[in-house]
Amino acid sequence: MTPVRTPAAQSLQAALGASVDPLGYARQLLPLHRAWSEGARIRSEVRPVIARSWKRAPGRGGESRLLPEDQLAARRRGNQEMSILGELLGDRLLPLAGQAENQLVITDGEGYILSVRGPRAVRRQSDGIGFIPGARWREADVGTNGIGTVMVERIPMQVFGPEHAREEQHAWVCTSAPIVNPATGALVATVTLAGSFRTAHPHTLALVSATAREAEGELLRLHQLELDELRSAVDGPGGRYVLVDGHLAVAASRGFDCPARLPVPGGLQEGNVWVRGLGAMHAAPVPGGWLLRPVAERVVLELCSGPVPKVVISVGSERTEVPLGWRHWQILELLARRHQGVDADGLAELWPGPVSAVTVRAEVSRLRAKLGGIIAARPYRLTVPVVFSC
Repeated sequence: MTPVRTPAAQSLQAALGASVDPLGYARQLLPLHRAWSEGARIRSEVRPVIARSWKRAPGRGGESRLLPEDQLAARRRGNQEMSILGELLGDRLLPLAGQAENQLVITDGEGYILSVRGPRAVRRQSDGIGFIPGARWREADVGTNGIGTVMVERIPMQVFGPEHAREEQHAWVCTSAPIVNPATGALVATVTLAGSFRTAHPHTLALVSATAREAEGELLRLHQLELDELRSAVDGPGGRYVLVDGHLAVAASRGFDCPARLPVPGGLQEGNVWVRGLGAMHAAPVPGGWLLRPVAERVVLELCSGPVPKVVISVGSERTEVPLGWRHWQILELLARRHQGVDADGLAELWPGPVSAVTVRAEVSRLRAKLGGIIAARPYRLTVPVVFSC
């Protein structure tokens, strides 16, 4: 019988409900894992989040890469987020880890284990399966597991017993959550409580998830302080401008309707640059970030088919390259040849068969997200001069 989960457990991807016997549930999962590992179709009883992982990382995965001690030490020193959050994570989770005979495992954003803390008995057991500092635990390395699967799914979840790809991990439950830096949107860490599958409980997942959210909140608070310092350092420039930090997060602006972070392909460098939604801007470095002001430089769009299609946006002498998929290249080429503009029906001729206007508009929307104000709508048309090259 499939265990019944509470709504909270479902939203957090708990492996089983509080009243479910872990041993009995593990026995239910074993034939499902065995069938999958032998190449059979994944059964519907498998949790969707686990089924997706089994499809992504069939079999046992590859081999976990182990960093030399000097490289591990360098990663620890260079991980600014974990130097900030390490104490918070330990304070919130180590007491439960000790009581539940679990260990606290923290990785960086690439899946390398930075630290393992907890009861010695649990540590001795985890050493035997390579769950040690310096090891990398992506799905591609060791198959379905709490760390690697959370890195892909970006949600708090448990991986229980035979849901793990490798049989030597079937005695374990891993309760994991991702930590994303709000300033960059990048995954900077995962935090996991790992122990015997008999210790599995949805409350563990709630605590790990809440701790990860608290960690992200702390990173956001510190980032807001950095933005405040940037605003203070560049006080009230005249005219229209946008002030951003090194992550392109907007600290202040005048005369522009800006998103929280600027979309700039390839990042900023001093000089003229095309910024989606803003147009041609001059970027000048300031302490802690960049000051952007509008410029009247001529903008030209260069279409280059080549082996890999791309466009080059030229603002004066500055050039920004944007790689394109083949469909986006075709759309731009058609727009370049039809100066009067094209509606969705006109663009539909690029598809080999019948296609809905909704599909066409969605594809153009994705292209406009790359190029911004270069493509106008109603009808779709290019707003800057175009040249063909390559």
